[in-house]
Amino acid sequence: MKKITSKTWRKTSQIFFFLLFFLTVLQATYPFEPWLPPELFLWFDPLVALAVQIAGRFFAPVFLLSLVFILFPMIFGRAFCGWICPFGTVIDATDRLISQKKIGDFRKVRPIKTFLLVIFLMLALFGVQYSWTMDPLPILWRSLGVFVLSFGFLIVDTILNGFVSVGIFPNVVMGIQDSLSGYLFPVDMPDFENLAIPVLLFFTILGLSRIARRFWCRTLCPLGALQGIISKIGLFRRKVDSEKCTACGLCRKKCKMDAIEPDFIKTEKSECVMCLSCKEVCPTNAISFGFDSPEKRQTSVDLSRRSFIGAGATALVGAGLFAMSKPDPNRTSEAIRPPGTVIEPEFLKRCIRCEECVRICATSGGCLQMSLLETGMMGIWTPVAKFRSGHCEFNCNLCGQICPTKAIQPLELKEKQEIRMGTAIFIQDRCIPYRLNDNCIVCEEHCPVSPKAIRVDEKEIFDPISGQKRIVRLPYIDPELCIGCGICEEKCPLEGKAGICVVREGEERIQV
Repeated sequence: MKKITSKTWRKTSQIFFFLLFFLTVLQATYPFEPWLPPELFLWFDPLVALAVQIAGRFFAPVFLLSLVFILFPMIFGRAFCGWICPFGTVIDATDRLISQKKIGDFRKVRPIKTFLLVIFLMLALFGVQYSWTMDPLPILWRSLGVFVLSFGFLIVDTILNGFVSVGIFPNVVMGIQDSLSGYLFPVDMPDFENLAIPVLLFFTILGLSRIARRFWCRTLCPLGALQGIISKIGLFRRKVDSEKCTACGLCRKKCKMDAIEPDFIKTEKSECVMCLSCKEVCPTNAISFGFDSPEKRQTSVDLSRRSFIGAGATALVGAGLFAMSKPDPNRTSEAIRPPGTVIEPEFLKRCIRCEECVRICATSGGCLQMSLLETGMMGIWTPVAKFRSGHCEFNCNLCGQICPTKAIQPLELKEKQEIRMGTAIFIQDRCIPYRLNDNCIVCEEHCPVSPKAIRVDEKEIFDPISGQKRIVRLPYIDPELCIGCGICEEKCPLEGKAGICVVREGEERIQV
């Protein structure tokens, strides 16, 4: 019987955890009946837990799950990156597809990731939560949930439409389309805004494999840096029998993290992801892995005192820059947040831009979109409602149910139906009854609240074309009843800017 190698065990572990991660992404759909929490991996992410709670000055018991991957490297070193991390698995797969062109020794730039980690944690101390820009788990969730699944569905849907158009089992194919669409997305093919930059970031990280294997993990990943710092006191480590070692160099050539020192004996523990590849290629069996005594576990830190001070100074300047960069008030009036959102300063500290709320929105990439600069530099990629694309479904409260950091608080459906996202106002220079003296009450017909927040006044006018008097029904808003759901703005029949829009005036936020 063939012996199962450590490589097989590692790949099995990587595939298992990647599929588990992918299943959490698939759970974020409508109707929301998850058997696996979509937020699971983000709750276990220690960088998310630290940055969000430090910046927001709060404690959430669910983030105690992150202690698993804080304690784990104390025993097994940085094995999380080599055996569990789903983004690491994607990068390993990319490494096989992209021919590496190693253009130099990158060992000197490895401390960059630690420098970034310190900056993100320092920013959190100053109340600025920006770790989501480079935390691999939110990046992967956002990329898979918003882009990859949407693009994959577009390709499959196009192929199936081709089958239907040429008459190949059209009824069967259309049934498959309906089932697939209903499972992956709430209503229809999603249409996301401001997707270019997040997608470019994702493919740039994968493309770094062109420089060297796992270049992102070696040099830039702040979560990997956190794991590496803790792993310096890890019990499990690589050992080399110097008498058996022939200095053939195969181990160092095989090491995807460049963790083996030039003497082939010593190992930089903060870089070793315990892939065990060096052990497998060693021709003399000089390499082994095992537990070691405490006095042999200590290694030097990655960041010098000067670099640490530099990271702190960078964070201080960055926090000041963010504080002084105010959003354009002409644009923020229409930057509507999801129902149940906490107050804006707290929201910006909690939101990790995973886009789980954007993916699960019941209008399939219609209502909730990723913002760009509508809410300033601090609000980049946070969810905002774009009502011209889609409305906030009256019978949906999923965004609050799925948010991993409770930047959007979970609300009961009845409570959500009463909370105000903003207030609708008519733009009389655009609205058909006001501008053209023609009847149009589409907005009133679609208003979901009872009694309706859009009322109608009748006005007698003289029509110069017909020479007769007639009645025009002029709609108006009752601000006490309007919840700002935006269906009136979406359904307005005008092309371009609607004759009615929702502004933030009167919005209700949750105080936590």
